[in-house]
Amino acid sequence: MIPLAAVVVAFTVSNRGMVHLDLWPAPYSLDVPVFAAVLAAAVVGFLGGAIVSFVAAGRRRARNRQLTRMLENAKREEGYLREQVKKLETTLAAEQPSAQGSSVPLLTKKDAA
Repeated sequence: MIPLAAVVVAFTVSNRGMVHLDLWPAPYSLDVPVFAAVLAAAVVGFLGGAIVSFVAAGRRRARNRQLTRMLENAKREEGYLREQVKKLETTLAAEQPSAQGSSVPLLTKKDAA
């Protein structure tokens, strides 16, 4: 921002001459410094571009919100399903006779991925 500010200050200092602006359909005309007319046009152009860009990106922002909600729901469902698998594994391990040895989990980490 500092280099941009330096350019604006240098432009302002070197362009102090007056220019006549005629706002044609309206019956108004103004005498303003050259730097004010140029900087006002730059600001209006910047704001116009920002508005157009914001409106154009609206669909992407909406799709991003939708995908975020879907991801959160999938993570919640994954946690619920993991709890169910753990409950079923403990129930199955309790039902197996203890003579068969140690219980082997039905779902390994490799299978879960």
